[in-house]
Amino acid sequence: MHQRLFSFVSRVHSNKITSRSIQTMADVRKGLQALVGAQLVFGHGNQSGSHAQLTDQISVSSNLTPRTIAESYDEAIIPLASNIKLRERYVNFENKVRFGRILEDLDTIAVHIAYKHNAPQLIQSINVHPLAIVTAAVDRIEVAIPHMNIMRDVRLSGFASYVGKSSMEVTLKVDQDNNGQWEHVLHAFFVLAARDPRTKKSAKMNPLAASTAKDTEIIKTGELNRQRRLNEQDRSLFKIAPDVTESSLVHDLFLKTITPNASIFRTRPLVENCMWMDETTLRTMHIGHPEQRNLYNKIFGGYLMRKSFELGWTTASLFAKQSLSTLAVDDIMFQRPVEIGSLLFLSAMVVYVEGNKIQTRVHAEVVDLHTAKRETTNVFYFIFKTKDNSPLQTNVVPKTYAEAMMYLDGKRHLN
Repeated sequence: MHQRLFSFVSRVHSNKITSRSIQTMADVRKGLQALVGAQLVFGHGNQSGSHAQLTDQISVSSNLTPRTIAESYDEAIIPLASNIKLRERYVNFENKVRFGRILEDLDTIAVHIAYKHNAPQLIQSINVHPLAIVTAAVDRIEVAIPHMNIMRDVRLSGFASYVGKSSMEVTLKVDQDNNGQWEHVLHAFFVLAARDPRTKKSAKMNPLAASTAKDTEIIKTGELNRQRRLNEQDRSLFKIAPDVTESSLVHDLFLKTITPNASIFRTRPLVENCMWMDETTLRTMHIGHPEQRNLYNKIFGGYLMRKSFELGWTTASLFAKQSLSTLAVDDIMFQRPVEIGSLLFLSAMVVYVEGNKIQTRVHAEVVDLHTAKRETTNVFYFIFKTKDNSPLQTNVVPKTYAEAMMYLDGKRHLN
């Protein structure tokens, strides 16, 4: 399905793409910096960037021009084949491409495509875009090739696949060059939100219009994705109790950890070839330095994804006692921005195991240095699998009700 949609959009856009040299991800980042007037040197000049030039006297038209899917399509490459210095930044210890770096680039190009879709709103007189567009969520990333060759170019591409009033879905794809042919690596759905930098309230995006039957199909799929996300939020275990099947599963797990024919719970014998969930936990802390800032002087969401992914992978690999492959990234919500100077605490845990797959959950929270108050910023879900697809020999068992809910939540995400 996703291959067909990308094939269609790339064909529609192919004349424009082939008429110029393909931009690199470095070009994309520079273009975004210029578009919002991002501060290139921290602490020098106006920290609000060119958005500070926006005044109440500048009115943004409420009658926005509809845009087509082809008008939002764009692509960029990571030139690993020819750039030795760049390869050093992207290579991992297994001499493959670092998946965490790809997460950062996906976040960047998603924002770039969102701005391209909303290009008619650019205020020409001061060359400033009136919207502050940020990543609100990562709906799903499904990985076909988890270990990319570090010696080959990588291409990222994408387009607007659904637009609401102040948010939009961007469908993304990553390919890698294989002897002159682009080989599919992964596809992803990102959700972007627009804010008015003056009021910090939501702002309108340009509508998305269908110009072909294929456009209509893409937009309809985007609407279904939006409805699915809303339904999943309504069914969250943080809102409603688990269903009968899930409750029965938790009770069965509990019965396996008590002494048979004994009505005491002081001792909880562990099932053979199992670990308590809390024993899989790994934690780390990071300081939000300016080096990791985004266009708006907050900590870059892609950086948060990279650090969380690497902690999640380490947690899962230590549990499995082997190096694992990445299968999917699921349901990342950016609940609040992380300020420069924040203390960022990450906590990862293996929450569900099935066959050759491991579901890890990474909880991110910021801690106020002066009050020690903690606030959740993100919850990340990463799915890993064994490289040879062999089943895992160890399982995890929840000990508390809270862990049981995380166990069920992990099962939902994996399935």
